[in-house]
Amino acid sequence: MKAVHNNIDGPYVIEEDIALYGTITGGATLAGGRRFILRGTIVGDFTVEKGAHAILHGTVAGRVYNNGGRVELFGMADAVANSSGDAITIIDPAAHVMGRR
Repeated sequence: MKAVHNNIDGPYVIEEDIALYGTITGGATLAGGRRFILRGTIVGDFTVEKGAHAILHGTVAGRVYNNGGRVELFGMADAVANSSGDAITIIDPAAHVMGRR
């Protein structure tokens, strides 16, 4: 897994396994089959495609859309929406979800 400490202009499609310690502005999509760890910030919505795995310790300043992947939220998001029966979303009791799920 590659560590990324940069700021990235989005919308951005994550097509490799990365751990992000920077910021993505404009939203992001995690491609299917990829693994992503967020320690930084996504400014905008974040979409997780089928078969992808996202571990979110940072902040999503937007909605998380789980389209059939696995999302583990330990940080903060505006809202979380499962849009597939295959979606697995785990929200830690200490996580902050500002809007509806």
